[in-house]
Amino acid sequence: MEKCSQLVIMIYRFGNFVYYRVKIPVIRTILLTTYKLINLFFVKLTFNTELPAECKIGKNLVIYHPYGIVVNKNVIIGANVILRHQTTIGNKGNGVGGVPHIGNNVNIGSGAALIGKIKIEDNVTIGAHSVVTNDVYENTTVVGVPAKVIKKN
Repeated sequence: MEKCSQLVIMIYRFGNFVYYRVKIPVIRTILLTTYKLINLFFVKLTFNTELPAECKIGKNLVIYHPYGIVVNKNVIIGANVILRHQTTIGNKGNGVGGVPHIGNNVNIGSGAALIGKIKIEDNVTIGAHSVVTNDVYENTTVVGVPAKVIKKN
């Protein structure tokens, strides 16, 4: 399972590099087309995961079980973040209201949904199947639907 996660992250990093760093139009077009094909077959169809090259993710992203993860292309994720399967990070629908901004050292449980223009600060733990629609301050643990703080360090 670890190799599957590494494959998903590697494909994302390649696409992100091409999207933001390659400036020569012909080469960029060729590499983006290559990325889109690889992403379609190995990420979207195989793992049913959407991790677009446009989103900005810091170093040391960890994905446990890369199945069914959906991340909006405008999301910003900090360093040392853990994502688990069936996680959704996005807007409220039809591009309305913005997307989450996730800080560093955030641990997101399986099935969690982070929705809307919210800020998840550093060192936060989000419990499995929680629905987060409000800001979460640093050093806290939230769980539930809607997510509520159960522990503050």
